[in-house]
Formats: sequence, structure tokens, C-alpha cells
Amino acid sequence: MIPPTTSESGGSKTASGSGTEITDESPPDGAKKPNWGIAGEFAKYSAVIVIVAICINVIRKKLGHITWEQITEGLANVPPQQIAIALAVTTINFVVLTGYDWIAVHYLKKQLPLRKIMVGAIIGYAFSNIVGWMLGGTAVRYRLYSRWGFSFVEVLAFISILSVTFWLGMFMLAGVAFVLLPVQLPDEYMEHLHFSPRLYGYFFLICVGAYLCATIWIRKPIRIGTQYFAFPPPRLSLVQLSVSAADFALASLVLYLLLPHNTATYGTVLVSYLAAMIVTVILHVPGGFGVLELIVLELLTKDAAQPDTNLPVAVTCGILLFRVIYYIVPGIVALVLYLIEEMRSERQVK
Repeated sequence: MIPPTTSESGGSKTASGSGTEITDESPPDGAKKPNWGIAGEFAKYSAVIVIVAICINVIRKKLGHITWEQITEGLANVPPQQIAIALAVTTINFVVLTGYDWIAVHYLKKQLPLRKIMVGAIIGYAFSNIVGWMLGGTAVRYRLYSRWGFSFVEVLAFISILSVTFWLGMFMLAGVAFVLLPVQLPDEYMEHLHFSPRLYGYFFLICVGAYLCATIWIRKPIRIGTQYFAFPPPRLSLVQLSVSAADFALASLVLYLLLPHNTATYGTVLVSYLAAMIVTVILHVPGGFGVLELIVLELLTKDAAQPDTNLPVAVTCGILLFRVIYYIVPGIVALVLYLIEEMRSERQVK
């Protein structure tokens, strides 16, 4: 469900996403939302630091028998054509990421050149990958899109559309992977799931199906508390699903391409990546640092019972290359694009 864009006019607001005029009710006098201030922010970021530290400590123990010489040798043995193909798939992936922002712009019925949509998407997602969704993607998108004629409320609606699209693809691919692909999770994970992965897959697919049905049957904005929400048109919902699913499929493919052959099936890599992304988003860990490495290592090296096996070394090298190719390289490109936009904006002001 996506909050429609609103433009203020006195005490009322008009939803440009649905063309329906609605009234935003203010909370009663004396009713204030809890504000934890600096203490709350400190606690939140402290929790993130603790989570990352725990993950890094577990990784250190798991890879304690691996030397830097082994890592260096493993990286040197990666064929250049694998790296070239991974870079090409990453480029395609970031073109696909433009679809997220295009969907949001289209739904909000805003006019924006494709060049700006692509720039906003590349910068937003590259920054989000490195420093986190809230610190990177949301902040930089607000700065860019506010300059391009979006109001504060429209940017909030924009971000909510991106979030819905993100989870649609996540649920779709996770559902397909758990139902159709031969995925074998470690026993310690199975103990906490309580149900088989196949049942979770069916649940994810039912959620996606329910959302698509809602976009067909519920055409009027619905009210939740003091806010109104509107579903996008069915065709746009299918585009949401396709873009997000393609995004996760391509990102996990980049990781798969950087692993040695026969290390793991693509289905296992896909599930590992999806699991890492879910935990990263829920815990708000910037870039998923520590979380991605821990989950992927756990799921892909579960059969490495002997400490002298080469599998942990190969997987570690693949993850390191993935960090460079999928995170650092796009981050550098995004930084250059962002600086160009800043200079262009300053020239327009002058």
C-alpha cells in the first residue's frame, strides 16, 4: 500500500496519485507522538554497532584458520573474465534499479526527464548500499528530488513506493526459491524456522498474490488512522514486481559469478543473499556490513567440516570481490554523479 502524494491547501490535502481530495486530520490537543530525542538515536545506532561487532567477531572465529596469503592467492586466481562478466551484470542491475524510481515518478504523476530519474536511482541506491537506506538513499534522494520540484510530502510518498516495490520482489523471489529450488538450509537455521522452507515460500507468494488482487479490487484510497493510502494500478503493480524481482536476481547473480564453479547452486546463493538483505533492512545495518558476510558464509560453507578446506577461502574471496564490484565501484560512480549535480545546481542558482 502506498500513501498518495498530497499538496497542502489550508487544512485539506489533495491526493495527486488518485485524484481524490482528502482531509488530513490533526491529532487531538495534548496527544503527542513519543520522541526519544538524542537518547533514542544514540540507542539505535549503538545497537547497530553492537550487531555489526557481533557479526564481525563470529566471522573472525569462523575464518580464524585462514591467512591473508590464502586470501591474496584466492583473489589472484579469480579469472578476469569472471570479474568482467560480474561488472557487466552489475551495470545491467543498476539500469534495472532505475525502474524503482521510474515507478514512483509515474505513480505520483510527476514529469521528470529519464536522465534525472537514472541519476537519482544510481546515486540513491549506491549510497544506500554503502551507508544505509536512511543515511544514504533517503537523505540524498530528498536533496535531489526536492530540487527537481518534489515537495516534502511527495518525497515521503516516493520513498514509501520504493519500499513497497522492494518488499514485493523480495517476497516473490523468496517464495519461488523456497517452493521450487532445491535449497538446503543448515540444521541450526531449520530449528528456528519451525516450518519447512516450502511453507514459508507459499506464505510469501500468497502475500504477493493478495497485494496484486488488492490493486485490482480496491481502487479508492483507504483510511488508516489519520492517513489515506492508495494502491497503484494493476499494470504498475506488475511492473513493481518485475523490477524488484529482477533487481534481486541480478544482484545475487553477481555474487554467484564471483564464486568458484561448483561452490554452490544459484538457488542457494539467491536464498543466502535474500536472507542477508532481509536482516539488513530489518536491523538498519548500513550496507549490511558483517551481516551479509556472516549469513552468506554460514549458508554456503555449511558442508565445510574440515578446517583446512578451501571452500571458506573461495567464498570469502567471492564476497570481497562482490563488495568491491557491487558496492565500492558504483559508490565511486555515484559520488562523481552527485558532485556533478551539486555543481550544476550551484551554477543554476548563480
